[in-house]
Amino acid sequence: MGSTPTRATILYNDWIIPPMKRYTLGFIFNSTLTKVLLIHKLTPEWQKGRVNGIGGKTEQGEDSLSCIVREIHEETGLVTQRNKWVYVSNLESDEWTMDVFGLVYTGDTKNAKSTDKEIVEWFDINNLPSNIMSNGKWLIPLTLDKIKNNNFNIAKVEYK
Repeated sequence: MGSTPTRATILYNDWIIPPMKRYTLGFIFNSTLTKVLLIHKLTPEWQKGRVNGIGGKTEQGEDSLSCIVREIHEETGLVTQRNKWVYVSNLESDEWTMDVFGLVYTGDTKNAKSTDKEIVEWFDINNLPSNIMSNGKWLIPLTLDKIKNNNFNIAKVEYK
């Protein structure tokens, strides 16, 4: 009995459908849920000069939860536990998929340090920077709602 084909092996009109790019995005809130940790982006080029949640590309063989834990540690130095993350949303297009997570960080916010050229910074959730990525304006409140109320399973967003 053969295995189920993966996206990379599916043929459509004699064309191989390339594997979908998989990403994660995380929003970390302080213990009082008044601040969110964001990163000043330098790359990719289309995000340069913008502020975004923290995350990145999922590595081969890695699940989304492992990816967000790894990316947060790489970008901020924070060590987080898999079971503390809350799965909030899946954003998807024809070319990529992104799982969005939220976390309440109960440690000292000063523990979050920029570990690369991209600077991390805590922002007041009621005064987000004007250069935030456009979806951050609604993903941050959605993530807060999920953390506070847990009144929905996940939000699924399909981009055109």
